[in-house]
Amino acid sequence: MNTVERFCKEGSVEEKKLAEGLVNILQTHIIEVRNHQLHTYERQQYVHIVFSLSDAGSLKVMLSKIGKRNLCKVLAFNECFSVGPISNLDTPTGQQDRLFWLMKYDEDFRYGQNFNQEHQLADMVKTVKDIPENKTIVIWCANNAHDQTGLRFVLYLLRERKQAVNIVNVTEIFNVTGLQNREGVVPYASSLINREHFQTIVNDHFEGVSLDTNQRKRYVSEWLMLMRENHVLRLWEEDTVKSSNESALDELIISSVIGLEKEQDKNGFIKAGSVIARVFDISQQLVGYSFIVYRIWILVNQGVLMFRGLPGALHQFSVKLSAID
Repeated sequence: MNTVERFCKEGSVEEKKLAEGLVNILQTHIIEVRNHQLHTYERQQYVHIVFSLSDAGSLKVMLSKIGKRNLCKVLAFNECFSVGPISNLDTPTGQQDRLFWLMKYDEDFRYGQNFNQEHQLADMVKTVKDIPENKTIVIWCANNAHDQTGLRFVLYLLRERKQAVNIVNVTEIFNVTGLQNREGVVPYASSLINREHFQTIVNDHFEGVSLDTNQRKRYVSEWLMLMRENHVLRLWEEDTVKSSNESALDELIISSVIGLEKEQDKNGFIKAGSVIARVFDISQQLVGYSFIVYRIWILVNQGVLMFRGLPGALHQFSVKLSAID
C-alpha cells in the first residue's frame, strides 16, 4: 500500500495506472468480503452469548459438529464478572471504573487488555444492544458467580427487547439428564464438562429454553441489586449470586496452605499454583486465579503469609505461613 501511494503521487504514467488497477482490485475484494459477511449474517438465525473466549471456541466446535454452525453467530465477553466493580457497567463511566480497578489489581489484565478488542466490554455492550429482533438470542451459562452475573447483566442490556430470550444452563442440564463426568464432579463451569457430554448438550439444547417475562424481570432486578452493592467479589451460594467481602476466601487460602503440608519444600514453602488449585477444588467458585493471587499478596502484606521467588510469575513463587512469635 505504501508503494501504491507513492506511485499515485510520484510515479510515472505506467506506475500510476498500475497503482489505480491495484486499488480497484482491492476495493472489489473488500466489497465481495462485505457482501459475503452480510449474506452469512442474514442466514444466521441464532445469536449465542457466552462469557469467555474458551467457552466460545468450544461452542463453535460443537455447533460445527452437529451441523448448526452456519445458523449461529457466537458472541463472547472477555471478562470475569465475579470480580471487580460493576456499577453502571453499561456506561463509559462504569466501564472506566472497572478498567482502572482491573489494571490496578489484576496483573494478567494489564498485559491482555489490548488483545481481542471486539470481545471487550464497551464493544460487547454495543453489540448486544444492537442484536436485531429477528434473531433468537441464546445465553449460555453454568452455576457460578461469573456466568450468572454475566447472565443478569446481559438481560439488563436486553430489558427493552420484545422478543423472547433463551438460556442454556449447562449445570442444570447436566444434573437433570444424569450425565456423569469421569471425575464424578458436578460441573460448575462449562469447561468441566467432557467433550462428549458437551456435544450432547449442544445437540439437544442449542436453541435454549425461553425465559418468561417474570423470569426476565427477576434477573434484571437481581442485576440492579448487585450493581448497587458494587462489591469487588461475588460468589455462587445457595443457588444465587451473592455480593461478598473481598476477603471472603482468605481463610480458605490459609487452610489450603496448611492442608498442603506434604508438598512443602525443605524450607516449608508450597508452590502458589498448588495453593490456588486447592482453593478452586474446595470452593468450586469461578473467580479467576488472578483474584486469588491478589488475595495471596494481601495476606503476605498483612504478615499472614511469607513468600519466596518471583512475584510476577505464578509458577515461580511459593508461600508458607508466617512464623508465630
